[in-house]
Amino acid sequence: MLIASEVMALADGPTEVHKSSVARQVLREHKPVDGLWPSTHLPARRAAARAKYANYFEHEAATH
Repeated sequence: MLIASEVMALADGPTEVHKSSVARQVLREHKPVDGLWPSTHLPARRAAARAKYANYFEHEAATH
């Protein structure tokens, strides 16, 4: 199959064309984020976690 794939790539067209068409199909369902950074941006996630659990952190600091 590996040897045949090289021949079929020449007969079927450039591999880059296939890559771009697959990427276009995959990204078709992609929705952009609202903010400047993606949702996995660690400083933004850390700030959201601190805001969500602020009461817990204040309680822990007061008891120690």
